[in-house]
Amino acid sequence: MSVPSTDGYVHHPQKHRRAKYQGTYPFSKEDKVRLDLWSSTHYMALPEPSSNEAEEMGVVPSFPYKDVLIYGDTANIMALYFRDIWGCLLTPENVSDMADTSGIRYHVWVATKKVVDAVPLPPDCLSLWRVRQRSHDKHTLRKLRKVYVTRILRQFLFELGLAMLGAVKGSVIIFLDTRLHGSKIDMVNEACALVGLFDRADVRRWRVVITLPATEEGIRAAQILTSKYSIGVHLSMVTSLAHACACIEAGASMLSMNVAPILTWFEKKDGDEVEHAIDPGHPGIKTIQSSINYIRQNSLNTSLLLTDIRDWDELKQLDGVDAAALDQKLLDQISGRGLTTWSPEMMEDYEHSPAYVCAREANYPSNYLNHWRGFDMALSAKDRSLMSSVVDIRLKQNKVFMEKIEGVIKKEVDKRLYVDAFDVHPSWLSP
Repeated sequence: MSVPSTDGYVHHPQKHRRAKYQGTYPFSKEDKVRLDLWSSTHYMALPEPSSNEAEEMGVVPSFPYKDVLIYGDTANIMALYFRDIWGCLLTPENVSDMADTSGIRYHVWVATKKVVDAVPLPPDCLSLWRVRQRSHDKHTLRKLRKVYVTRILRQFLFELGLAMLGAVKGSVIIFLDTRLHGSKIDMVNEACALVGLFDRADVRRWRVVITLPATEEGIRAAQILTSKYSIGVHLSMVTSLAHACACIEAGASMLSMNVAPILTWFEKKDGDEVEHAIDPGHPGIKTIQSSINYIRQNSLNTSLLLTDIRDWDELKQLDGVDAAALDQKLLDQISGRGLTTWSPEMMEDYEHSPAYVCAREANYPSNYLNHWRGFDMALSAKDRSLMSSVVDIRLKQNKVFMEKIEGVIKKEVDKRLYVDAFDVHPSWLSP
């Protein structure tokens, strides 16, 4: 029944309707203006656009939508400057990919100069460096260089993060040395030291988010950093709803799920190729969607970031997304556009979908971190297998990436110490 109103228009009650489209889409400013105009027709006695017109546009104008924050999954600062995106996601992979570029080498040079100038080698160590070919001195020199490399890596991440903050309007997500993933204490100490550099540079805390791997040690380190030091933590490589619940329990402000590895695990389960269409029925899509629904249903102050997106077809199956990290290839495809997501809460069968039911049945608050046998044993066998497959492989890859970054730093340290140790007044020149 139509309801007349005082503004001269006839308002219609909302009707439940089945959606042909849902998920997350590239979205131009022109599309947004048209959608704002079209959405107003839902309450006015004006004709709605035809389904053909909506299909050509690739959107459903009568459904609720919200903007999705875009993070650039790149260490290329120029790629961020020319795009109006929210933030930057720095990872060992995207930094190592650019390790040989002049931009990365410049930040390594700056970091090395600042650290060595602040803590110069004493004269006796410089003399050791001059004669470093002697075997009995090599062990001492390796220890000295290791201390420098650790401090310079931290300073380099600070310098790179500071540069990225100038290219985006939101936050920068910065990784720690991922080889520390097995030590809660080391991760806490390194995170505090890195955030301390930003504090001294008067960078607001909300603009810097520290990445930790969502291993058990990483989750417990996040619990300390958030509760004791008020540091924003991003737990990466989350693989299932139960895994996400444990990360939320630790107080992480952001979680990320790697779309491609999760979908691939289901598509190649037990070594066999399994045909799964890329649609909401894909078991990997359901796993990710249930985590999104869990956050939304419980109105949690945690955002879920999607990474490792292979193509738009995967992203279009997921609705209610908070943020997406796009590599340079995908960023080029949305030039002049943003991302928007449709939440199919008006669908008649939405509350009966497997992802919705799974999220609704999950306990909130959860109690995974207090399980008497440890967090890993609180997960189901399938969740443990998925977590082990995705996390273990990525940690091994990150180790290779970190070694490449560290190699660039070591070369710069050797150059700097060689110059500092150079004797400008050798004895043979003495009168």
